[in-house]
Amino acid sequence: MLKKRRMKITNWKSYSGYLFVLPFIFGLAVIFLPALVQSFIFAFHDVEIDFGGITRTFVGLSHVREAFFVDPTFRFVLGFGLFYTVTDSIQILIFSFFIANILNQKFIGRSFARMIFFLPVILSAGFVSEIRDATDALQGGIIGGGGGGAFGQLGTETLLEIQEFLMTIVDNDRISSILGYAIMNTTHVINSSGVQILIFLMALRSINPSLFEASKVEGASKWEEFWKITFPLITPMIFVNFVYTIIATFANPVYGIMQLVRDQAFGSLRIGYASALSWIYALGVLIVLGIFALIFSKRMHYLDK
Repeated sequence: MLKKRRMKITNWKSYSGYLFVLPFIFGLAVIFLPALVQSFIFAFHDVEIDFGGITRTFVGLSHVREAFFVDPTFRFVLGFGLFYTVTDSIQILIFSFFIANILNQKFIGRSFARMIFFLPVILSAGFVSEIRDATDALQGGIIGGGGGGAFGQLGTETLLEIQEFLMTIVDNDRISSILGYAIMNTTHVINSSGVQILIFLMALRSINPSLFEASKVEGASKWEEFWKITFPLITPMIFVNFVYTIIATFANPVYGIMQLVRDQAFGSLRIGYASALSWIYALGVLIVLGIFALIFSKRMHYLDK
């Protein structure tokens, strides 16, 4: 009798997992996948929408040829979007890894500090983001500053002053521009690093403490512990974080590609051409992920238990 009850509990636990992911499966099957397939079909058609329905005219790869050889802006926007998607993702990974190492140390107020760094994730989610944007817009209209953003007008002016200072002390224009962009991108990096910090923190706390104890016995320094133990063992989580960050970053409206797609779809009513642009951009992101996976997969280390 007791054995049957344990089996029922085990079965319920296994089924409860499916119950939690059921809304995601339903949304994926009913909303996301049909829209994805439809956009792929539209990419090879001229689409006209009227009161009689949707009319499709097959054009093959003409939208792709137009995007690369006729459209004067798409190639530039595509290269800009892919470059800064990778650049921003690297900045987010470096920042989140650095903060995770700090938050993994023992100090007073550690739980509060972890909450502070995860707070932007909550503030940028759902209705909270809408309320924040509406409040920023209202304050901008009343005060006349229109600062917006996480730092506001005063913070933006401070970042610009720091950037100008770096331009004066660094002779190399390329290095100074990279540093300047990194500083001006601070708001976006901080607001986008909450989940990555949690993933890195989980990876750091999962390392067996006996490894560090053994390294201390052998006389290893903190620097050697980091490069010989910590960094190799969290390489799988670095890969996971990079994939997550690329996917979360590539639709950033700042890069211009999403705005170009919206203008073509809803401004010029060229839904087929806009679908082709979206798929080209998505394919570019997948190529970037594939190259990173090919390079990084050979350098990942797993601790055999």
